[in-house]
Amino acid sequence: MRVLVILMLLLWPASVLAQDYSISAPDQAHIRQRIEVTWTAADDTGNLIEIRPTEEGARRAGYSYVRNNPEGIEVPEAPGDYILVFLHEGEVVASQILTVIMAEASVTAPESAGAGETIDVSWTGPASRSDQITWAARDGEFIRGTSYGYVGDRTAGSRNLRAPADAGEYDVIYRSGSTILARAPVTVGSISATVTAPTTIHAGGQITVQFEGPENSGDRLTFADRDGEARSGIGSYRYVGNTSGNEARLRVAETLGEFDVVYVSNNRVIGRSPIEIVAASVDVTAPAEVRTRQRFLANWQGNGNSGDLIIITDGAGTELDYQYVDPNVPDAELTAPAEEGEYVLEYRSRAREVMDTAPFLVVPAPNPPGELAVTQNQAALGSGDAVEIILDASGSMLQRIDGERRIEIARATLSELIADTIPQGTGFALRVFGHRESDSCRTDLEIPLGPLDRAAAQSTIAGINAMNLARTPIADSIAAVPSDLDGVSGEIVLIVLTDGEETCDGDPATAIQALRERGWDIRVNVVGFAIDDADLERTFESWAAAGNGEYFRAADASGLAEALVSAVATRFEVLDENGEIVASGLTGGEPISLMPGNYRVVGGGGDVAATIVSEETTAVGLH
Repeated sequence: MRVLVILMLLLWPASVLAQDYSISAPDQAHIRQRIEVTWTAADDTGNLIEIRPTEEGARRAGYSYVRNNPEGIEVPEAPGDYILVFLHEGEVVASQILTVIMAEASVTAPESAGAGETIDVSWTGPASRSDQITWAARDGEFIRGTSYGYVGDRTAGSRNLRAPADAGEYDVIYRSGSTILARAPVTVGSISATVTAPTTIHAGGQITVQFEGPENSGDRLTFADRDGEARSGIGSYRYVGNTSGNEARLRVAETLGEFDVVYVSNNRVIGRSPIEIVAASVDVTAPAEVRTRQRFLANWQGNGNSGDLIIITDGAGTELDYQYVDPNVPDAELTAPAEEGEYVLEYRSRAREVMDTAPFLVVPAPNPPGELAVTQNQAALGSGDAVEIILDASGSMLQRIDGERRIEIARATLSELIADTIPQGTGFALRVFGHRESDSCRTDLEIPLGPLDRAAAQSTIAGINAMNLARTPIADSIAAVPSDLDGVSGEIVLIVLTDGEETCDGDPATAIQALRERGWDIRVNVVGFAIDDADLERTFESWAAAGNGEYFRAADASGLAEALVSAVATRFEVLDENGEIVASGLTGGEPISLMPGNYRVVGGGGDVAATIVSEETTAVGLH
């Protein structure tokens, strides 16, 4: 071969050989190695480096335009002898022999693993472009679609690798291009799980599921057709990695029938428990007669769920006042229409199926009502109470309102809330998501629970920035609250400040219900910032109702400031002369319409008298 090359060079025109062209490069390299070629040329334009097989007429095996000195080029994947040539205007002006040898690599892995299990693999290798650690059949070829990871520029290292979903004999391999440089045998065994769940649940209800399983990355609990595959439309799902104590809460849809609660690993069902979804039953009642604009309680009994609502209609399809139900409270407060007449109270499921109705009559009030305004200088919170704020710093918070980014508005408003409204020394915690990693569902406790230190809290908030493409893990953030607020014995106010929907496949309503079931004195208030989706706002309302709280709408900076102050405001109840609760509200909120008479306002440790006069506003303060 070397004789052939010399003969070829001798045949090139003498005028070309006389030119000042030369190359210098290693005479040996391993497959797919990137080498550097140093060159000299009389003319530095129109130059090209090629790697050619030694056989006459064979196609080139690689090339690189000459832009730098030295210039890089990747050698072929097949071992053998090649010619490295330098071309000027398409003519060979310099060359040298290049021998390509096989690269060396090693792989170390456990001898066995469960299907879908994440194992630790270490390697040494050439770290050529796109080299990867992946799976092959035992002593066979690479298996497309299995887990893999690029080695990058590291010639030695380790990484996690997920085992194939099917049991069998495999190899972990170091793969460079299509060449397997090294392999380590791994026996993958079958896996199973156990699932324990109630045998029946009413439509739209929630269940607690216990499980034992491999808990591989991505494993989840969800629903399937009876003895069939997991699918959507039957109920929610929960990644087992986001659970604690081998227990999870799931919600079923309003689809009746026989199904299974299943444990899914690697998209395969490895454990199941039968469940039947049966029809829910609810009875709703209303006073036979209420006065115009009177606040009254609608009572319900039965299988109420988060997302259900009670609504007043005129019987002809016009919807008036409504209230989402709190599954833990058997009534909902509504305001009677201003016009007298016959109306209907409807109880509607989350899917808006009418489950029960109750007619009632609205009659004229003997005297026009008056209004009650309740104020308070500062939130009635103390050292035994706690406020936690969950702040959305995902990519959408980079959008602007009147030239200012949403996250900038949120930072400034939260700083004001801390300075002016939340009492110094109140238990305080701040959890933030979306600010640490893009395309991530990460959520971080940035200010651990402790007595509010205004200066320190404001400093932390000032350093929070939204990150583009970050996601919105509202449910996971709420699920972390029990550990965030462990040890709090007093009132808890949880504020979720967000400008978008859940995007991490969580179920915030289920997470909120789990908080309520802890027996805490808690209010979950949701502040929707710059929300232009009416359905999403309705969802936020249902979350807040399930959390014994309120939904607050904020379109801009001033609206956000008002919403946050209202979110920590004191809740009060209005009692009539018989001691019956006739209305409730928040300090600083909209005045409440009441019939003329004498009342007591109770809340935040205060108890004050109020006399309502027809067509006048009575203001009282809770101190």
